[in-house]
Amino acid sequence: MIILSAIRRFFQTRDELSLINIRKELWYLLLIFPLTVILGDARYYDMEITVFGFESYELLLYPLGLGWLVLFFTPKRCIVPLLRIAAICCAVILPFQFLLNDEIPKLAVFMAFQFLNGICAASAFVLCCFKLNNIEKLLGIMLIIFYYGLYYTVYRHFPAVQFIWKTWGSVLLMAFYLIMVFILCGKLKENIFTENEIAETANNKEVKIGIVIAMHIVYYSIMCMINYLEGSDNIIYSMPFGSGQFAGLVLIIFILLILNRNSLYIWVMYLVFTLAGMSIVSYSTQTAHITGSFLYGLGDGLGYIILYYLCSGAIKKSKSDKVRRFFCLIIFIEYFIISGIFSFTLNSYEGALHNIALGVVLSLCLLCFLILPYLQKTLFAENWTDGLQLKNIPEYTKVLAETEEVNIKEHLDLTEREHEIFTMLLKGVSPKDIGYTLKISVPTVYFHRNNLYRKLGVHCISELFAKYGSVAGKK
Repeated sequence: MIILSAIRRFFQTRDELSLINIRKELWYLLLIFPLTVILGDARYYDMEITVFGFESYELLLYPLGLGWLVLFFTPKRCIVPLLRIAAICCAVILPFQFLLNDEIPKLAVFMAFQFLNGICAASAFVLCCFKLNNIEKLLGIMLIIFYYGLYYTVYRHFPAVQFIWKTWGSVLLMAFYLIMVFILCGKLKENIFTENEIAETANNKEVKIGIVIAMHIVYYSIMCMINYLEGSDNIIYSMPFGSGQFAGLVLIIFILLILNRNSLYIWVMYLVFTLAGMSIVSYSTQTAHITGSFLYGLGDGLGYIILYYLCSGAIKKSKSDKVRRFFCLIIFIEYFIISGIFSFTLNSYEGALHNIALGVVLSLCLLCFLILPYLQKTLFAENWTDGLQLKNIPEYTKVLAETEEVNIKEHLDLTEREHEIFTMLLKGVSPKDIGYTLKISVPTVYFHRNNLYRKLGVHCISELFAKYGSVAGKK
């Protein structure tokens, strides 16, 4: 029982994910990033040509990375206008992808489209980071994996679907995307970020953005190895791979929303399933290829969702424009430099590609397993909640300010959620009503309340009022 209790604490959630936190009025922002990724992927596989030893799908990664690099140099006030300009340019270029027949000019148009799409993707991701809460960001990223699941299970196996997607289906999707960007995003102010949402310097010591980005680089490197393995050896089957991605969505819902485990649990599962899938597909049997493809698809879906979820949450918690720019630079490095290194290296060792890929994946996974305790201590033990919600409720404004003075004066180092619960307890609100107001479970309220009592040096509500009741006029 002691061991099981320790394991539960190790994976205890701080995310406070709940479907009731989804705000219907921001549904258009929730869709912008998924739609951008889907648009970029929709035109990806129309051609298969080689230029200077590089496949077309490899060449299309480089302009995508350059698009993210543009956001590195873009001031925060220009992000929304830049998104709109890039979206218009994408819509203008799209018809040429249908009309051109010569492969080289068509590839040039594709690369221009991917560059603009990279700008759109980076802009949309930044909007999602700072304007959406945890559950909204998670749902948006899950929509991307849902699309990839459809792509591998439906698109690749039904020519009629491919024809629709390559013609008027893409046009309709682009038209809908423009509506999202212009009409609905027009509800937002041009200078979309307030000073409290994004600052010029980092001011949050809790979230270690560097660790999250390092995890993202590990994920991207593993993904590169698998992609080249899939393209050269044809041992990863699309149908079981896509089915695995759907299974990943089910696991995310079950683990994060139902069981309330934290993101480290998903990260561990990603490593296990990816390593298992890579190992199994090395056997030269159809059963092994099917099983391995499913497990890798499952791991890939989990990894994609949890890494972009963690990165967006860490960027939001940092409230730093420098962190936002740094992440855009890292994505450029992944698409432009890391992809280039893998392309050059793996194209030179085609005969031993599977052994190289398996060795790299195994090394990266083992390294991640070794540092799990460090990740738990420095990253996943932190508070990943979305921030104060009481500040917009007039009846709590005064007490909220007074409890903040106590927090600063006594150096209590209260988290945002503990500060909220401290305020509501002093107002005489019951744990059940606190959970209803903050849209969190009652056990979560008790969890934060116990941490609060420990920091305040009290053991019960009566001691709390005896010590701090005067703050809310209750003494």
